[in-house]
Amino acid sequence: MCLITFQWQPDDENTLILSANRDEFFHRPTEALHPWPEIEGIYAGKDLSQGGTWLGVHKNGRFAALTNHRDMTIEEPKNPISRGSLALDFLASNIGPLEYLQSLEAKAELYAGFNLLVADKNQLVYFSNRSRQSPRILTPGIYGLSNALLDSPWPKLQLAKQQLTDWLAKKDPQLPLVGLLASTATAEDSLLPNTGIGLETERMLSCQKIISPSYGTRCSTGLIINRQHIQMDEISWQANGEKLDEKSYRIALP
Repeated sequence: MCLITFQWQPDDENTLILSANRDEFFHRPTEALHPWPEIEGIYAGKDLSQGGTWLGVHKNGRFAALTNHRDMTIEEPKNPISRGSLALDFLASNIGPLEYLQSLEAKAELYAGFNLLVADKNQLVYFSNRSRQSPRILTPGIYGLSNALLDSPWPKLQLAKQQLTDWLAKKDPQLPLVGLLASTATAEDSLLPNTGIGLETERMLSCQKIISPSYGTRCSTGLIINRQHIQMDEISWQANGEKLDEKSYRIALP
């Protein structure tokens, strides 16, 4: 995933409400959101090149989401472990969110830069191997995550948090959660981060929904986890920004 905004309210009926976009090269093979036959209980998309996932849930209420951390000034490991396993391993385990990320901390530098969110019914925890901080239990609130650290003030991320705030206030059925992060506007140059990829590419990536021939927004996800069920919706996009497919699952919780 490359853009996520979410509300975490563990004491409310809806504990987690999330909208997200995944950006990736179009040549990278991907399977859309589906129940995984090889790991019973997991619902997620699948990166067919490495076998991992960027966002998923388990029917027991567990959740995980991953974004890459982009900073070309930081030297990455020469033979990094695939980051897609980070979300998948949590979903397939019975380890608590904080314990899982604490166990990951010691080997975090074996991976290229990442941000990872993991949760069960009671706890949502964030960790990045580029933050120089230990895993952090998140308090109730609205958050945003892109390809920098949690709540970094990138323009598209600030807009996403405001969009979610407005959606929560209005709960307008004409604006589905799965398609919330749809702006194709680029940010002003003065507001762009400098992650070492050049101004022209920073401009392209400043859109919420990235449309280009080779790299762009591959899918959008809307997710609500409440005390009775999980509602998970996904739209897959073509390189021209048109809808390719749509998936929807309502998963009863035990």
